[in-house]
Amino acid sequence: MEITGTGNGNLHIGTVSLMPADNVQGFRPDTIALLRQLHSGMWRLPGGNFLSDWNWYDSVGNIDKRPPMFDYAWNAMQTNDVGMDEFMTLCKLIGVDPYITVNAGFGDAHSAAEEVEYINGSKDTRLGALRARNGHPEPYHVKFWDIGNEPYGTWQLGHTSLKYHVLKHNEFAKAMRKVDPSITLLASGAMPDEMTVEGQSRVMHLDPQAQFGSDADWTGGLLKHSWGNFDGLTEHWYSRVGKRFDYEHAKTLPADAPNEAGYMSVEETLLEWVRHPSNRVAKKAEEWREYEKRFPAMIDKKIFLSIDEYSYSGAPPNLKSALAYGMVLNEMLRHTDFMTMAALTMGISTLDYNNTNSVLNTTGLLYKMYRDQLGTLPVAVSGNSPQPAPKYPPYGDQPKINAGSATYPLDMMAALTEDHKFLTIAVVNATESEQKFDLNVTGARVGPAKMCQLTATSVDAANHVGQQQQVEVKEVSSGNAQGTISVAPISVTIYRFPLSGTA
Repeated sequence: MEITGTGNGNLHIGTVSLMPADNVQGFRPDTIALLRQLHSGMWRLPGGNFLSDWNWYDSVGNIDKRPPMFDYAWNAMQTNDVGMDEFMTLCKLIGVDPYITVNAGFGDAHSAAEEVEYINGSKDTRLGALRARNGHPEPYHVKFWDIGNEPYGTWQLGHTSLKYHVLKHNEFAKAMRKVDPSITLLASGAMPDEMTVEGQSRVMHLDPQAQFGSDADWTGGLLKHSWGNFDGLTEHWYSRVGKRFDYEHAKTLPADAPNEAGYMSVEETLLEWVRHPSNRVAKKAEEWREYEKRFPAMIDKKIFLSIDEYSYSGAPPNLKSALAYGMVLNEMLRHTDFMTMAALTMGISTLDYNNTNSVLNTTGLLYKMYRDQLGTLPVAVSGNSPQPAPKYPPYGDQPKINAGSATYPLDMMAALTEDHKFLTIAVVNATESEQKFDLNVTGARVGPAKMCQLTATSVDAANHVGQQQQVEVKEVSSGNAQGTISVAPISVTIYRFPLSGTA
């Protein structure tokens, strides 16, 4: 390629982009095809810390005339090639519902309300007409909207105290609902565990362990001062590989210590390592039940929880981390009476890719298997082998009771398919030996199961572009109905039992 300027004067080139001829509305066909296979349901966007200094007005219109944006959160230049309309196109291409977060950092209620009008307004409105002129005459009808990204964190651009954020949230909610009363609004919360492990309670010169009802109880403050201005609450969590929050250590830290200074290194067995992030989910469930006691109207109003950012930080995508995410999904599914949304950070973290090719990594394989094989209607699982007591004190990132079913060392989750034709059981074996369990189904008769299993010869096995795939999902007939079932080591298995009537 050659760019030549002729004549006198200066020539300034902003952006030069080459788009492959097989692009799908500006996106790569290989990655789009893989992301469609996940059937994710919902993607949160734009999201992330950069949002708090992001101007949505500059993200629409002609791509070639948009200014690039400097991302002050991550000190990087954003090309701004993917704006609101491109996000909507992406969601349509991969078959997911968009869930939009508005800028409540340096942004204001007026710009948030205008964003709602641009996205959902008819073409007869001022900003709906702008969307139509940009080539999208039909409203996007986005249902779910989140106000702000991690406003509780001192790292967030535009951060204010809880005292002022609740007022800001209320102003945003009223302005956005005035434009579209049908939207479902979420408030950006942080329960005591998040405020503790991220050092925010300590930064506020309070007890390093955030307490319910204190100024460090961000979610409690929203429930108390923003009631009626949200339909759901959000939570974020990131478990750190080889790290645990240590309360006694945190008590010795000065207020100006780094946010995450309360973490200490720990040695963990394979099973402890795998269970680690699901304990954050179990902790959220414990705290949610406490909020329901303090604010019983939550139950009547069906206030729900969205864990719309989560990840096992520092864990590479291999079989070991897939085992951990299997336990995370099992724990989330146990609490779907209130935990109804979740979004892994990031969507493309399910892929291994280079400039021209892509494959599903182990995380992607796991999520695809759960979506394709596991039912959606949870069924109670009982057992006579409870999980051991937590090894670490139940502060910060530790629940009072370890996550998992009473089937130690296995973790099991059961669910009916929506059509009630199959009983499905997800089993995570995070040990390096074969395990067995005795299956006894009550209330229904089941036939021989089909079994999908994700495993490999080593927990370090991974899938990479251009290499032989080390981790696969294999489907076989198990032949077992009820009785003793063997589970392969280091595996995630989903059994599908056809239902033949009630027992």
